[in-house]
Amino acid sequence: MTSLDAFFAAERIKWRKSWLLLTALLAPLCQTGFLAVIFWFSESRIRMFKPGFQFWLELNFVTWNLVVLPLAAALICELSWEQERESRAWNLLLIQPVPRHTHYLVKALSHLALLLLAQALFAALLVLGGFLLQTRAELLMGPLPWPLFVRFAGYSVLASVAMVAFHTWLSMRLPGLWIGLAAALAGSWLTLRLVGTTALIQLLPWGLSASMAIVFERWRVLPWALVPGSLLVAAALIALGAYDFTRHRESRS
Repeated sequence: MTSLDAFFAAERIKWRKSWLLLTALLAPLCQTGFLAVIFWFSESRIRMFKPGFQFWLELNFVTWNLVVLPLAAALICELSWEQERESRAWNLLLIQPVPRHTHYLVKALSHLALLLLAQALFAALLVLGGFLLQTRAELLMGPLPWPLFVRFAGYSVLASVAMVAFHTWLSMRLPGLWIGLAAALAGSWLTLRLVGTTALIQLLPWGLSASMAIVFERWRVLPWALVPGSLLVAAALIALGAYDFTRHRESRS
């Protein structure tokens, strides 16, 4: 087992000793549960957006990418770093004979894994919730559009990478729960205003995520051409964070 594997195994143990795992589980549960209740009691409005199952996916994925996913990424990253700042074992970990940037890479990998777990649960809840809503004939749900569902889910996973890379660095450099949450909301809102105006949106951590809003205009397609640029930005942010971590005073104390 390599040092990266060993440290990641240790990170997974920490998930159960903090709010990290609970955050990853509650984020999709709260959103899908809340929107399912709204759907259940709003048949007159839902019937305006036929087929209902497609609108169920559109509304959930837009809400997820614009609000819940950015907040979950910020919260998970901040809670993870706070756990290390409060742990006296952190300095002992840093003196091990491995490159310091390995610790940072493991942190980023841990945060991404938690977001992927949240997205997997989110996808499963969307399918289950949609099938439950199908029992109300008044909603005109129709069948599950599997190709659309797969495209939305894959795009959301790719959109989360840059956000995780950014918040992993931000929470290490500028600790504070409200700093991370404010940055997530402000960044997502400001990026949303740029959707459709410039291709440079891919250089922002929320660029892909905010672009999900265009699915309400069903004649438009998701901007997959922005994905390579967003992933390159994510790689650059991870590299910056790893370099910054080796020089950060807290990592040397």
